[in-house]
Amino acid sequence: MLSAILKLFKVNHYIKNIIVIVPLIFSLNFLKIDLWFDCFIIFLAFCFISSAVYIMNDLIDYKSDCKHPQKCNRPIASGKISKKLALFLFLILILVSVCLSLYLNITCFACIISYFILNVFYSLYLKHIELIDVACIALGFVLRIISGGFAIEVEPSALVILLTFFTSMFFTFSKRKMELLLLGDNRRKSIKKMTLETINQYIVINAVLSIAFYFTYVMDEATILRADTKYLYITVIPFTLIFFRLLYLNSLQSKVDDPIVYVEKDLTLKALFFVYLGVLLLVLFLAK
Repeated sequence: MLSAILKLFKVNHYIKNIIVIVPLIFSLNFLKIDLWFDCFIIFLAFCFISSAVYIMNDLIDYKSDCKHPQKCNRPIASGKISKKLALFLFLILILVSVCLSLYLNITCFACIISYFILNVFYSLYLKHIELIDVACIALGFVLRIISGGFAIEVEPSALVILLTFFTSMFFTFSKRKMELLLLGDNRRKSIKKMTLETINQYIVINAVLSIAFYFTYVMDEATILRADTKYLYITVIPFTLIFFRLLYLNSLQSKVDDPIVYVEKDLTLKALFFVYLGVLLLVLFLAK
């Protein structure tokens, strides 16, 4: 039962919520333990509200999931978790998430509520509209960044928000490509008329935009003044290599429908991420 509940919560997707610490790192406040605690609180809040959204989606898509070659194994579709239990867990998760966000401040609460409302509309209608469905998911990550900033009373820059948006678009289009390859003509409505070539173009465009906005951010005068170092540009190299690796993995034919699997299993990608993080922290620490 516990393993089924954890699968229902999609705990392996909690890694996406680590993005809330980005404002803490780039504001150079990473040595303040109390701020790490606030980041952890908003991280948990997004973990719980995202799990609630996953449950909501599984309840709404119950019938279609039963016919899906992989999604039929989901806890609700397979019958391992009853609909009543899923609904109870859904309500508990929302309550806990709201309480955690209110513990921080009203703005974080507003971000959590906005995220939930966005996903309600997404689940009921917007996920069926071409491009709008991908933009909605990207906006969810933007809300994570904004809430992470407000949790520590730091306002994320416009460049960070744009970087977050297009990086999220990259991953979501990657997911859509995997679904197209896996399901063929049975793919979701929002990509029903899209070709593999079109989705590949979207993936490359968003990769380029992500790298461009990251480069622009680290070279921005305001960033250099805040970091008190002009050497953040060095991090562009491992950052770009991460995207090159992602593009390579994306080019492979795979029988999965979620790029998060690559992040979990690819050792090279993990190594590049730690190199990036190490270079970033080294530059920031030297600036201190």
